[in-house]
Amino acid sequence: MNWQIDARIPVTIVEQPPALTAATALLAEEALPEGAGPPTLCAIFRADELIAHPGGCACCNGQGAAAAALAALFRERALGGSWFSAVVALVRSPAGRAELEEALRSDILTLARYRLA
Repeated sequence: MNWQIDARIPVTIVEQPPALTAATALLAEEALPEGAGPPTLCAIFRADELIAHPGGCACCNGQGAAAAALAALFRERALGGSWFSAVVALVRSPAGRAELEEALRSDILTLARYRLA
C-alpha cells in the first residue's frame, strides 16, 4: 500500500468573489471584495510588486507580492491568529494569476506551505 499525504494548505484560484467557509483565508489581488474582512483572515497583493526583505540582504531581489502575502497569512496562522485550512485566491488580472502560479511553483517557502488545489 502506498500512502501519499500532502499536508500543505490548498490554494484555489478564482476570478469571482467567492463564498468563504470559516476555515478559509482570502488572498485578493488589488482589493478585498465587498463584504470581506473579519472574521475571515484576508491579505491583499499587487501583481508585479516586489517586497524587499527588511534586512536589505544582498542575496536576493526580494519576494513577489503574492508570495509575501501568502507568507503573511501563514505567519498569522502560525503565531496563534486565525486558523485556516485552505486559501481562496481572488485574481483580477492575467498578471496576478501568473504571479500567484509562479509563487506556488517556484518560491521555496510558498512551496513548503501551500499547494495548488
